[in-house]
Amino acid sequence: MKKSRMRFVPIVIMVIVAAMGVYWFTTRAAAQVQGLKASGSIEATDVTVSPEIGGRVVAVLATDGDLVKQDQPVVQLDDTLLQAQLRQIEANIQALQAQQRAAQAQQHAAQANYDLLKSGSTAEQLQAAQEAVNTAEANVAAAQAQLADLKSGPRAGDLAAAEAAVAQAAQQQKIMQDQYDLDVKCYTFNRPDGQKDSVCPGLGTREEQLRAALNTANEGLAAAKAKLAQLKSGSTKDVINGAQARVDAAKAQQAMAQAQLDQVQKGARTEQLTAAQAQIDAAAAQADGAGAQIDAAKAQADSLKAQIAKLTLRSPLSGTVLKRSIEPGEVVAPGAALMTLGDTGNLYITVYVPEDRYGQIKVDQPVTVKVDSFPTENFTAKVTRIADQAEFTPRNVQTAEGRATTVFAVKLAVDNAGGKLKPGMPADVYFEDTLGQ
Repeated sequence: MKKSRMRFVPIVIMVIVAAMGVYWFTTRAAAQVQGLKASGSIEATDVTVSPEIGGRVVAVLATDGDLVKQDQPVVQLDDTLLQAQLRQIEANIQALQAQQRAAQAQQHAAQANYDLLKSGSTAEQLQAAQEAVNTAEANVAAAQAQLADLKSGPRAGDLAAAEAAVAQAAQQQKIMQDQYDLDVKCYTFNRPDGQKDSVCPGLGTREEQLRAALNTANEGLAAAKAKLAQLKSGSTKDVINGAQARVDAAKAQQAMAQAQLDQVQKGARTEQLTAAQAQIDAAAAQADGAGAQIDAAKAQADSLKAQIAKLTLRSPLSGTVLKRSIEPGEVVAPGAALMTLGDTGNLYITVYVPEDRYGQIKVDQPVTVKVDSFPTENFTAKVTRIADQAEFTPRNVQTAEGRATTVFAVKLAVDNAGGKLKPGMPADVYFEDTLGQ
């Protein structure tokens, strides 16, 4: 009896081995046919907003979770110092431009003097030269008087006179307004039928004269008020510098006019022509030098404007603020990370597949994506990159079990046309079966 039982043992073992083989084959084939599932997290390309120039933060215009558009301001740094430097350079440009105009005027006067010397002197030329000297002297006196007034500031008598002028102009304007209303306005009366009617005198030319006189009175009042306001406000440094530049230009013009008169009175000689040409060249060189300084100052102004523009940090892309790392009042250094933005228009998922399923995946292969937030919806993605090397691989893999633990990274671009998917969402990826393709 014991021997008969022993005869059945090999048969039972063979049946068990065969059953295990069938089970392994069927489950392995089913796994191959079912396709591949992998899990990962939705990610977005992160961009850090950092300043090129350090400074104090005066405003943070976006915070965590905000949607921002490309070029939208997100952080503003203090630009007070740079703005002051820019105003100083712009005032310097105006002064240099005044010097350039004065040099150009000298050049033109020197050229006229040279032409006069070369052509000889006549009575008309002497008279014209003398008149030019007289005019230049008057211009110098007027410019100096204006500069002195600006430097000394308004005097009590000037303010009183200006206020009196405003009062007088206001009285004159009221007289003209009353005269205009009295002579030109329409009159309303009741008709026999009980209706109201109006009559306008229609003075014709008289009306036009009254209107013109009223306009003149209005303009006079406005001018008197403007002069009074100017006296009260005083003169700025830029205004005084401009007045000084006008004095210098007037003096240069006077010197040129006097030199021209002297040359006309003496008559032209070779050395006089040479001197006149030298004056032309000197004035031209001065004008060119002022022009070069203006160009250099404008370049400095452009540089400051560029630096000021960099103090307004703008979003480099359209996306979502993932992290805000700064608050108003803090002082930041160049390159400091102030804000992290996510490019939500270009989401991706990285999953890892085992080595034995690596051959089922191809670049540009479409896949299905599901997330827990929308369990009934399917999203689409596409394989964009398959790693060339495995990860988490032992140095020497010799067994089939060891090869099964080898994984390859697969990157997929996610279609987020609906805008529902967000960075950080866990996601399951379902690959289509590619066996037999």
